[in-house]
Amino acid sequence: MKFSYNWLKKYIDIKLSPEKLAELLTLYSFETSVFGQVGSLPAQAGDKILAVDILPNRAHDSLSHYGLAKEIALLTKKSLKKLKTDFLEDLKFKSSNFISVDITDKTLCPRYIAKVLLDIKVEPSPKWLQDDLMRFNIKPHNNIVDILNYIMLETGQPMHVFDYDKLEGKRIIVRKAKKGEKINTLDGGKYDLNENILVIADAKKPVVIAGIKGGLETGVSERTKCIVIEAANFESSGIKRTSRILGIHTDASIRFSYGIDPNLAEFGLNRACALIQEIIHGAKIAGGNVDIYPEKFLPRTIKLDLEYLNSLVGENIKPEFVKKTLESLGAKVSAKGGSASGGKVAGKNLFLVTVPTIRLDLEIAEDLIEEVSRLYGCMNLKSKMPMAAITIPEKNDFNFLINKTKNILTSVGFSEVYNYSFIGNKDINEGDEKELVEIQNPISEDFKYLRPELTFNLLKNIRNNFRFFESVKFFEIGKVFSAKGETSLKGGKKAKVPKERFSLAGIYAIKNGKETMAGRRFFEMKGDLDVLFEKLGISDCWYDPVISGKWWHPGRVAYVRYNKDSLGIIGEINPAMLAVLDIPGRVVMFNLDFDKFIEITEEEREFSPISKYPAVIRDIAILVNRETRVSEVLNIIYGAGVDLVEDVDLFDYYEGEELPEGKRNLAFHIIYQTDHTLTDEETRREEEKIKNALVEELDAEIR
Repeated sequence: MKFSYNWLKKYIDIKLSPEKLAELLTLYSFETSVFGQVGSLPAQAGDKILAVDILPNRAHDSLSHYGLAKEIALLTKKSLKKLKTDFLEDLKFKSSNFISVDITDKTLCPRYIAKVLLDIKVEPSPKWLQDDLMRFNIKPHNNIVDILNYIMLETGQPMHVFDYDKLEGKRIIVRKAKKGEKINTLDGGKYDLNENILVIADAKKPVVIAGIKGGLETGVSERTKCIVIEAANFESSGIKRTSRILGIHTDASIRFSYGIDPNLAEFGLNRACALIQEIIHGAKIAGGNVDIYPEKFLPRTIKLDLEYLNSLVGENIKPEFVKKTLESLGAKVSAKGGSASGGKVAGKNLFLVTVPTIRLDLEIAEDLIEEVSRLYGCMNLKSKMPMAAITIPEKNDFNFLINKTKNILTSVGFSEVYNYSFIGNKDINEGDEKELVEIQNPISEDFKYLRPELTFNLLKNIRNNFRFFESVKFFEIGKVFSAKGETSLKGGKKAKVPKERFSLAGIYAIKNGKETMAGRRFFEMKGDLDVLFEKLGISDCWYDPVISGKWWHPGRVAYVRYNKDSLGIIGEINPAMLAVLDIPGRVVMFNLDFDKFIEITEEEREFSPISKYPAVIRDIAILVNRETRVSEVLNIIYGAGVDLVEDVDLFDYYEGEELPEGKRNLAFHIIYQTDHTLTDEETRREEEKIKNALVEELDAEIR
């Protein structure tokens, strides 16, 4: 937020230059820089603009000039001038006789104050006031509106003003909007409202989007003679939600979204009335307020154990400094015998600290300790080497496996992605929600369920990345969830606990779907999986063909199995499904149960010594029907050469015009090895057995 150096000097005698003040604030409170001009006016003579990065937990008390002046007074140990909040009321009139206020949802609106002013003369505000507003990009309107905007910049309390004569029924109702209601705002905007939006309404219609923007119909004009000033407090999450729904962000909504002390409403209103009476001569202020404040927000008391403070900070800070510091924050401090841990120690070892309501961030002892250490000065804390025993952690086999898997997949061209663990209704088929784990308080409809598979979000990754790349290759390791969990006791009641497991999924997509060889992308992905299994030491994996459903391309999908157990599935997505998902090209993916990987890799393995005798390698090329699977050929080779065949590798696959129609060429490396040095005759006999078996069982042509 931007602050005027000269404006701050109205409340405190600042001797520091703007640059030195910025250094002080940066060191102890907020990062600050200095500018010479901001807004539509140059800085006044001797004035500079301070750009202060107010921390979110301090926005409630520091997003105002007077709030920042309090912080500066604290750091410079200067006295803070009090704001003028005294004004004269005309007791012949009472605000409650003019207007009534009802709040239907006291959670969203903890406090609402209305005050009536009469004999108002609406005209342009004084030049000094206009200049102060324009310096912060706030356009002057008239004296009433400008005063309220000025008070917001001064105290941090947003307010609104109504033309009393335009309020239907002379009632103010704080309620949720009704379906179909609309509002025209002061800036010319038109908004459709819904039941999730809090509004300020009169007897007939909404007149303000609560805490955000006023309506056009009840705005003040030159003909206005009687006004109602609203000073209210709204619950922060409700303002955030409305701002998000309507896409409106104003100075008021920003302050309310961080949270404001409900007691600030009365202070801001009194300050506004005092300034109105000073600027608008002859204005009459009706006696009393219409103040709906059902649950008073009172100062909280926190126990602060000084022994705990010193142990946490690592410094022996004197109790006198702690007490003086907390009192400078506006807190009341009293000593109490005994420590928070129950030991009997001197009375000064435990403080009871009653914090002012304006400091919403001070809730627990650690908050007080943070304030004490901040004002003590981090530069005054002595550096000490930590005393701790260093032990070697136990090996975490699961994390080791995850990291190894990531390294293997990245080495074959994959990039790792991290997606949210949520999906929405748009990602599932109607009726599937019964199988899903639903979030009780989703932040949006797109995050309504916990993901049952990783592939949902991986497909979204493809669509998003195709804007920049022609091909993508992603993988993700993460938890997936199922509603088919176990029932357990929770708080004495039976509760269904969702089932969760680790999953590994990968996806390979190319925008240009043309292929020089049918199923090329599928076989490339299958080869990547083979590399993964080999490097993880999983040697008994095989692929079981699947009758393709609507999701999969016919003939290019298989279960991935280990012995007889299923690890998952690999396949090319059907082009028709890709069209539904608005994804061009070809997409191949695998989806594996990663929990089973740890079970497999933890199995005991039998060591087989490396053979002392050399291997003999022979190549064989065969012409087979296009429908013949490579796995069928491998099974025949291993079966026929059971005595001598050690390993078989497919190294060439070809389909083309040069071959007879419906045929394809397969070429294999066959490795022969046994417990002695093989002769050419032994190898030849074994090779003939394999060739004869291929001819008999597959009607293959040996080439």
